[in-house]
Amino acid sequence: MDAFRELGLKRGLSLESEDLRAVFREKGKSVHPDGGGESEGFSRIQQAMNLLSQPSSRLRHWLELEGIEGDFRGALSSSLVSIFSEIGPKFQAADDLIREREAAASQLAKALLEGRVQACREDLEEIQERLTEEIAGRVASFAEIERGEGDGWMVARELAFLEKWQAQVRERFAGLW
Repeated sequence: MDAFRELGLKRGLSLESEDLRAVFREKGKSVHPDGGGESEGFSRIQQAMNLLSQPSSRLRHWLELEGIEGDFRGALSSSLVSIFSEIGPKFQAADDLIREREAAASQLAKALLEGRVQACREDLEEIQERLTEEIAGRVASFAEIERGEGDGWMVARELAFLEKWQAQVRERFAGLW
């Protein structure tokens, strides 16, 4: 499947989330079963939307469609490994605190943890900001990748890790409420 063609988009990496959602909504009106379409057609545009909405999967899909050889698995840059070495211990601390909070038997015990919980939330917010910046930096390289410059597969791998870490931050943040 060519997700770009499925949504009626020019094949390219630079897509704004709002524009992509607008195209999906417009296309969905004509292919949704409630609008006279078939469930299979709506399912295809949902799949296309899912592929294109995340930068890592969009890049990977584009690389495959363009026939650019590479491997989605492989080495990561030292900068990404460094990021994980910074956030890994904070993830562990959040996990420990979540377990400690869940095990607290009384409201008083939970209240006594609130200072640490707030500090942990702030750490997670900082991590989320850092990951957002890292993703934006890699997305900024999409124009170069479209010109054939740089290693698109490496960028796709790193984006996948960054997006996964963002989801893990959100999960831990939710666990602290």
